[in-house]
Amino acid sequence: MVHEIGAEETITYGRNDRFYGGPVGGGRFWLEDDGRPAAKLGGPEEWRSHGMIDVHTGDTFTVGGQTWKITEIVDADSEDAYLTAVRVS
Repeated sequence: MVHEIGAEETITYGRNDRFYGGPVGGGRFWLEDDGRPAAKLGGPEEWRSHGMIDVHTGDTFTVGGQTWKITEIVDADSEDAYLTAVRVS
């Protein structure tokens, strides 16, 4: 799915098929030693050469030519963890 700039998506454990060029899915969520929430994302074919990526709030990732910014990682230390991302370009 092609998203407009400013569109928001949620990524949880498993896969989200709504990303153009996806899917994108959360493979792991955790709290860093300094308390910052973090997530490991994977899925799209274009990332296969370097595997999953680690992200934090404020980081960006590109999939299908669309760039997304992580706006929030919620409950990183629970089974209900998720993150939100907004398309920025």
